[in-house]
Amino acid sequence: MGEVTLYYILFNPNSNTGNNLKVNKKIKKLINKLKKIDSCYVINMFEINQKEDIFLRQCKPEDHVVICGGDGTLDQFINRVSLDSIQCKLFLFPCGSGNDFARDYKKHNNMIQINDILKKLPTVKVNNDEVYKFINGVGMGIDAHVCRSKNQYKFSQVNKSYFVISINSLKTFRPYSLDIEVDGTIKHYDNVWFAVCNHGRYMGGGMKVCPTAKREDEYLDVCVAHKYNLFKLVLLFPFIYLGLHVKFKNIDYFKCKKIKFIPDGCNISQRDGEVLDYIRELEVEI
Repeated sequence: MGEVTLYYILFNPNSNTGNNLKVNKKIKKLINKLKKIDSCYVINMFEINQKEDIFLRQCKPEDHVVICGGDGTLDQFINRVSLDSIQCKLFLFPCGSGNDFARDYKKHNNMIQINDILKKLPTVKVNNDEVYKFINGVGMGIDAHVCRSKNQYKFSQVNKSYFVISINSLKTFRPYSLDIEVDGTIKHYDNVWFAVCNHGRYMGGGMKVCPTAKREDEYLDVCVAHKYNLFKLVLLFPFIYLGLHVKFKNIDYFKCKKIKFIPDGCNISQRDGEVLDYIRELEVEI
């Protein structure tokens, strides 16, 4: 009789903006599938909160650990564990509201093995102090403003799409000025709506903000939208979903390995949809 593979299913009950019924059905289907072939244990991630490293050290190299959640769940996980010390086989089973990480692999309903992927993650240093890893991207501007609004809707249990929240947020957001230091050269921008530095192509649940980004290469993709009025920016939004916005005027798009953002008039940022406040500068590198 062959050796039994142990599956540990780590699920986030707040994934998919708290739509627990939908998430539970998806996870239950996965569990039933795994139980037919191997042994499976289900663990609420809140029960091992801040103890993920201890849990992973107890896992054997042949064990399979499956993280069930979205981009926010994975972002929190990678910033709590020592990625280099993981011995088990680690997977993501995407069941969040956006699943932008999974979109790059076109596996919305399948497990994605992420051991090697997590060894090549970029980092962002906030205010020359705290350093975080990220999986998709970092941004300053309307994207961060939308993430904050989405979180507020989530806490009030009101479900609205990223696109609808984006259009509503455009009415209250005020463009800002930005200095970017890249490869020793400083670029100045006025009337900036968003400045995004991405490792993957997507953000915001399918917006192809950096259409040529490749996780396998050694570069970050940067997209800056500036000198737009509100009407023209609203017209631009649908093209972002197709990745065609980079062909428009006043969209700066380039690749780099290290970049620093120094904003004037904006102190909010987002990292994989997680809001960062009181920003004076961001330094991103791969």
